[in-house]
Formats: sequence, structure tokens, C-alpha cells
Amino acid sequence: MRKTLDRQNAQARMKLSFKKGQIEQVLVNYTRNSNVGPYHDLVKVLEEYPINDDNYQVLLEDCLACVVLLGRELKHFVDVLCNVEWAGRGEKFVEMYSRFVLNLVTAHTYHCPRVMTNLVKLFKVDGNNWDEQPPEELMAKWSNIHTIIAQIVAVMPMTTDLLMHTVIDQFPYYKAGCFSNRAYIHNLIWMSKYLPLLKEQLVMAVINRMVTMDVNIEDQAKNKLQIDTMFEMDTEEQDTVSETLDYCMIEVLKWLEDEREPALVIMCNVFERVILPTHGIRHVQFLILYTISISQQCADRIFSNLWMIAAGLHGSGPGALATRRTATSHLAGLLARCVRISNSRLIHYLKSMAEWCHSYITATQESTAVSDNTKVHGVFHSICHAIFYLVAFKNHQLFVSKESLNFVESLNLPRLVTCSLNPLRTCPPQVTRAFSSVTRAHQVVYCQAIIEKNTRHSLQYSTEECYNEWFPYDPYTLPKSGQIIWPLCIEYKDWAKDGDDETQYSSIKKKLVAEDDDYLIASPNQKLASSLSNNILPGFKTSETIIM
Repeated sequence: MRKTLDRQNAQARMKLSFKKGQIEQVLVNYTRNSNVGPYHDLVKVLEEYPINDDNYQVLLEDCLACVVLLGRELKHFVDVLCNVEWAGRGEKFVEMYSRFVLNLVTAHTYHCPRVMTNLVKLFKVDGNNWDEQPPEELMAKWSNIHTIIAQIVAVMPMTTDLLMHTVIDQFPYYKAGCFSNRAYIHNLIWMSKYLPLLKEQLVMAVINRMVTMDVNIEDQAKNKLQIDTMFEMDTEEQDTVSETLDYCMIEVLKWLEDEREPALVIMCNVFERVILPTHGIRHVQFLILYTISISQQCADRIFSNLWMIAAGLHGSGPGALATRRTATSHLAGLLARCVRISNSRLIHYLKSMAEWCHSYITATQESTAVSDNTKVHGVFHSICHAIFYLVAFKNHQLFVSKESLNFVESLNLPRLVTCSLNPLRTCPPQVTRAFSSVTRAHQVVYCQAIIEKNTRHSLQYSTEECYNEWFPYDPYTLPKSGQIIWPLCIEYKDWAKDGDDETQYSSIKKKLVAEDDDYLIASPNQKLASSLSNNILPGFKTSETIIM
């Protein structure tokens, strides 16, 4: 069938022949004499028949000669002309098309949205995924498109707003497939390199779409836990979205590696505007873990801002409590999981969090209107949970010497545990058990009596008061981009085990070496699955619990 269609197209090309000046005459007769017959025939030919190089040259030369005639009444002709294949032709034809487009949009600015849309649409293509770089032929086509976009913006700087609107409007549907989304994001990153004023907006558009993918993976994972079975197509759909996000993460990580300082600063801005306000995502936030791992300046900024938000130093506003709790989760997760976090930074923020909590307890004790509602004291509970989480997770650093033990004792953890606000009551069970075990072993604080009391009275508390905490940097489960992320993530290690901290990469590598090569072609759902609802309850999961 394919050969038959190709043969028919070749025959159509041979039969179709434009004469120089013929198309110009058709357009002149249509605009000045309302001679619609030849015009409609011309449009039909351009829509339905393949155009060879000779005819394409005549077409462009005639259109260049009468650009002034291509007004609003010829918008359909302009649409059809822009849709004729040009990006894969020879350099001479690409240059002619570029000249025509620039003449058109400068002579008739109202055609600019139409032209820009047709250019951006060419980034939405179907094909096979690539490993290192897209195929050379495809890169050459994309390069031609980018050249024209850059020329339009250079000649008409005000088109940058139009370009951003078009880019966002033309973004492929997140379920459109891995290649389509990856190719589009690859080209937006490419665009950001020659349009520096749009760099941050383009990256923000990319991250927004990746967050959409991430949230939908999360939603599908939740739905899967709620039902016993899933249709096979539902499982395949989730695998497709996961694969798409995986390769999109690779594109952004490569961009961060190539651009370095300018890109890292932009990523900090995008984190604060897009990622931080989004609760419950599972993967995209690891871009900021990568960022702080390679830039001390970005790490200082991110940690400082997260703490200021969590402590309420940025002021309050709509949704402020939810944002503060989310900031606390990010702060605790980054301090716990990031390999390149120094002990001095960990100690600084543990001390700051403990001092804030003690001040809060003092304030509530002195207040005449004390409420036991966990919603009212939600931020206090979240910061306490962060302290418990860090003490349990970083136990090998915090209890390694007499000096470090003295520091933990200086946090006055018994006061946090035994205060009337009872933060252990709402603490995730995994965190509670790990924290209790570690602190009891080192004789810092004894929690068992309070845990048992909370258990006995658990039926008296509504489900609204007992909420699940979100720890956003639990083990990363996307296999391809994970090769970049895993070496930067610390594995949780039980306090009773000796030895140095393992990265998630080293632990997973040990696991994979012992397995067959079947893993490499297995479904991500089969091999990279969480033993619990990932990121909802922390569980101090290791790679052994996510590779099944």
C-alpha cells in the first residue's frame, strides 16, 4: 500500500506543472476581478497534490512578486501555502520560503499569528524515540524552522508575546505519546537558546506541562490502589505517561547541564512559582534536587526561601497554611535525601526548626485561646514531623559522636513530643516508628507511652485531624532519567546497620547486577513499583522496596 501511494504521488508530481507568472495572474484576477474559479482550483491543487521542487520554486517566486495582494481575503490561500512542505527541501528553497514569510508578516501583520502557528506546529511530529540526539534529517528540518522564527522575532520584536501564546496553545496533549512531547520540549529548549528574553517563560511552560504529566501519573497510581484490577489499556496508558515524563526529564536535565549558571537560576525561579505550589507530585521536583547538587548558590537560595515560607516569614495570604506545609515537606526531603548536603546545613536547619517549634509551644501556652484543632496548628505539626523525619533519616550523622549526640539533646525533643499539641498524634506511622526507635536506642526521648496513648484514643479523633504528610523526595522511580538522579539521592539506612550512607544509585545498581537483563525491557510498572503509596507516606523506602 505504501509503495502504491508513493507511486501515485510521483505520477501526480509529474503531471502538475506551474508556469512562471501563472499563479501571480490567478491571484491578481481573484483580488481585482473577483475571478474565483481559477483561484479555487489553485487552492485545491496546493491542498491535495504533492509539489515538486520546480513547481515549488515557481510558486514562491510568484508569491514573492505579489505579496502586497495577500490581504485578509486571501487568508485561506496563505494557510494552504504555509502548510506546503518546505522544511525538508534544499537550502535554496528554504531561503526562498524564509524571504517570503518575512515579506508577508511585515507587509500584513495580521497574518503573523497564522504563520507562527504553522511554524510551531511543525515541532509536533510522530516518530521513533531517540537515545542521545534526534536523527540528523529531523534536526536539519527543525533548524530551518528555528531560523525563520528567530528572523521574525528579530524583525518584529513585539511578536514574542504571540510566540509564547502559540507555544503554550500548541503544546501536545500529555497522552499524545513520548516522541511527540519530547520533540516539542526539545525544540522549546532549543528556542530558549536564541531567544534569551523568553528563556524563563519557555522553561516555565515546559515544567508546567511536566507537572501535568506527573500529577496524572500520581492520580492513576492512587486509582490503581483503590481497585483490585485495571484494564490492560489503563496500565499501558500509565506506562506511556511515565515514559513520556521520563524522557522529558532527560531533556531538561541535559539543558541544566549544558547551560549551568543561567539555567540554574531560572530553575530556582520556576521551582518557586510552579513546583512549590503543587502538592503531591512525584518526580518533577527532583530537578531542584539536581540543581542544588551542582550549585551552592542555588542551594543557599532554595533552603533560605523554603525556611522563610515554612516559618511564615514571607507573610500570609490565601492558601498560606498549605503552602507552608508544602515548603516544610520540601525542606525536610531535600535535607534528608540530597547527597551533597553538609552536616553543618542539616544542623543549622534542625536547630532553626526546633527553636521555632519551642517558641510556638511557649506562645500557645501563654495564649488564652488555645485550640486543639490540628488545622489551626497544622504548620507546627508539619515542622515537628520534619524534625522527627530528619532525626530518624539522618541518624548515622546525628548520633555518630558525643558532640553530635549533645546537639540532638540540645534540640529538647522531649518537650516537642510531650507538649499538649501532641504532634506524634498526626505524624505518619512510619516516621513515628523510626523516630521512636532511634531516639529510644540513644536514650534521647521515650515516645512509646505517648504512641500507645494516641493509639488508644485514635477513634476519638476525626479523619480530618489525622492527615498524611507528603515527603516529596522519596526514591525516584523513572528508570532512564534515574541514571542521572540516583547518584544524587541518599538511601535510608536503619539505625541498627553500620556502614556509610548509600546513594540510591549504588543500591539499585547492586540490585540490578543480580538480576537478569529482562529488567531492561520490562514494564516500569512491573519493576519500579512502590510498596506503599509513594510520596504520600514516607515509609523510609529504599530501592529494595521499589524494585520488585
